[in-house]
Amino acid sequence: MSRDTSFIMSYGQQDETRLEDLYTHTVMELLNDCNESLGFMDSLDQILGEDGVFNPQGEVFYVMGDAGVGKSILLQKLQNLWSKKELQTDAIFFFKFRCRMFSVLKDTDRISLRDLLFKYSCYPDHDPDNEVFQYILRFPEKVVFTFDGYDEIQEDLDQVDAPEMASPEEKATSLQLLNSLLCGKLLKGSKKVLTTRMGVEMQSRVIRKKVVLRGFSPDHLKAYMSLHFKEQEHRELVSVQLEASPHLCGLCSTPLFCWIVFKSFTHLHTVHDGFHLPDTCVTLTDIFLLLSEVFLSRLASPTPSLLKKSSRCTSETFQAGLRPLAAFAELALQGLERGSFLCSLEEIRESGLTEEDMALGFLRPASDCDSSGGSATLEFLHITLQAFLAALALVLDEHAPARSILRFFIECSRRKPSCLPFTLCNGSSVSLGQRKPFEKNEHLQFVNLFVCGLLSKALVGLMGQLVSPAVLKKKRALLKSYLSTSVKSHLQGLPTFEGNEGKKVHVLPNFLWIIRCIYETGSEHIARTTAKGITASFIKLGYCNVYSGDCTAINFVLQHRQKLLGLDMDNNNIGDYGVNQLRPSISKMTIVR
Repeated sequence: MSRDTSFIMSYGQQDETRLEDLYTHTVMELLNDCNESLGFMDSLDQILGEDGVFNPQGEVFYVMGDAGVGKSILLQKLQNLWSKKELQTDAIFFFKFRCRMFSVLKDTDRISLRDLLFKYSCYPDHDPDNEVFQYILRFPEKVVFTFDGYDEIQEDLDQVDAPEMASPEEKATSLQLLNSLLCGKLLKGSKKVLTTRMGVEMQSRVIRKKVVLRGFSPDHLKAYMSLHFKEQEHRELVSVQLEASPHLCGLCSTPLFCWIVFKSFTHLHTVHDGFHLPDTCVTLTDIFLLLSEVFLSRLASPTPSLLKKSSRCTSETFQAGLRPLAAFAELALQGLERGSFLCSLEEIRESGLTEEDMALGFLRPASDCDSSGGSATLEFLHITLQAFLAALALVLDEHAPARSILRFFIECSRRKPSCLPFTLCNGSSVSLGQRKPFEKNEHLQFVNLFVCGLLSKALVGLMGQLVSPAVLKKKRALLKSYLSTSVKSHLQGLPTFEGNEGKKVHVLPNFLWIIRCIYETGSEHIARTTAKGITASFIKLGYCNVYSGDCTAINFVLQHRQKLLGLDMDNNNIGDYGVNQLRPSISKMTIVR
């Protein structure tokens, strides 16, 4: 495990970085069972400690965080510390799983607990007398499990009811085994660290402790910058550009986005003359376009000359790489359509991608999801990248009706917010098949957000080089009309109540996604329509999972308010970066919390 966890996969499949050379702590906050703060953790050791435990009978150390905040890297660091005996625990067994694996395994493949541990995780050389397994059964407190990405679990609609199981010898589906482990029906007393995205909940009775990852603080960001840029000149250049753009700073508080920005800067600064970070109106779409540009630039200059740098032309890079880019985009969309984050080699061959294309960096091996000896699988570098590429496929498609760009908007609007069910823990026999793929639809919301960004006025010049101007114009008009109508409908449907500050409205998390989409479009018209439609004098955005990067989007809308407005954003993740981004609108606010 020390070898397996010592490196972070970077751009290409052959490009790796040592974990200890790049890992930086993030803000880790302890929560109680009501999601109220219990303070902050200073080190990873505290995750498995007793501080913050609110349910001693629970089995799960529940780690939450937004997309890209560093959940997977945190688990990798935890695993690496244990392998070097630097983690404060007396556990002598450590089994790591990615939750998407439990969706890959077929329902007909019934396996035992021993199979799950020794075929799909640690692969021991031999245990002919079953001594190791028997020891684990006798001393479960000596075992640590990590389950990464609980939100990625998908079930088929025809899945049968799943009864509880407590026998380690009994064979069952992988999902039954997972649920029985997390509930404590199997190996009760072992430590289970589970990560998931914000908004995905499970029954409190199985949760021992909650930790939420908040991303980089300003000090963390400086430390991360120092690890990335060894030369003082580059550190100063990047620091100046970040300080000049509060919104870019806010985006960089999310480690994934920060990694993309810093690595893109390093690569493009090496290849081109005078490359600078974007300084105004930076959107998430811009960030992922930047990453795609870096990948595609490998086609033109796989080994940049140290003597001569070229001038940067983004449109030429995308035009030259349009064939593989469109193929990756279609592959990403097909995956989301069937509820999958994985691609088989057969699917890749059918897409027309070549070995040269595969080396660009969009995909990486997903060998830990394929321990059964089946065909090899690959995955996109990050789920959010898959969402971006899926959105690109919708925009590039000139054969499907223009309205196809709205397919995931319509899908998300049909779904009511709900918690991820965890039926096996409360003794019920509700069918797991009742949950459809992507019931927690954040992946699809990201597709919608990127569709808005790709069809923004700011990107008309670039996208007009990749898709017919007539098709692009039609899709932009359709999106603008849909968003304007949706905003009005959503605002009219929000419940209001009278309070001391006047008429109040408590918006739902879906409203935040609408605000994000409006900012990605850059449409002042839709922003004004939204601001005008807010008739309440006080808005509550509590517990809506607002992070610092969202504050620019909120400001983009609220700056068009004609009347004064109160704003309550308690119990979110805003920080100093977010406050700075709200400053232009503060003069129009009666109160800000």
